[in-house]
Amino acid sequence: MANNNDSETVEIPTDVPTSARVYGWMLGGKDNFEVDRQFLVNNILPGFPECVDIARQNRQFLYRAVRYLAKDAGIRQFLDMGCGLPTNNNV
Repeated sequence: MANNNDSETVEIPTDVPTSARVYGWMLGGKDNFEVDRQFLVNNILPGFPECVDIARQNRQFLYRAVRYLAKDAGIRQFLDMGCGLPTNNNV
């Protein structure tokens, strides 16, 4: 639960990779650390080299799906329940 006490600061761990920052980096985002990039390079890409392309294709599909739903299907409200960070060209 969020604490509204302005005097508290939240420490962001920069020595542990997070899936949100790794995924954001794969999409071209800027909010990541060396530990996130190294995790991808050392642990994911060797066994799954196409993951960056798939992540970007996934984002392109999301753009197309949301555009269709908003423009052609008449959907006017969306609830994004993702756990990622805002990144370039977010929906």
